[in-house]
Amino acid sequence: MDFVRVVKNSDDLQEILPFTYKEDSAKVEKKNLKGALSKYKNEGLQAQERDACYKTVVDDYENS
Repeated sequence: MDFVRVVKNSDDLQEILPFTYKEDSAKVEKKNLKGALSKYKNEGLQAQERDACYKTVVDDYENS
């Protein structure tokens, strides 16, 4: 496979690239996702989840 490698000055790229900077695009609203998954929360399983890592390590390495 043949290819051509060209070293370009960054000033030359301004004419080639179609990107235009707009003032409005710089002001993007950030949305807060805190609580977005709260409808999937199961409080009954939270106590088990806290100890899950500890129990898994004990089960895996108890007899090692």
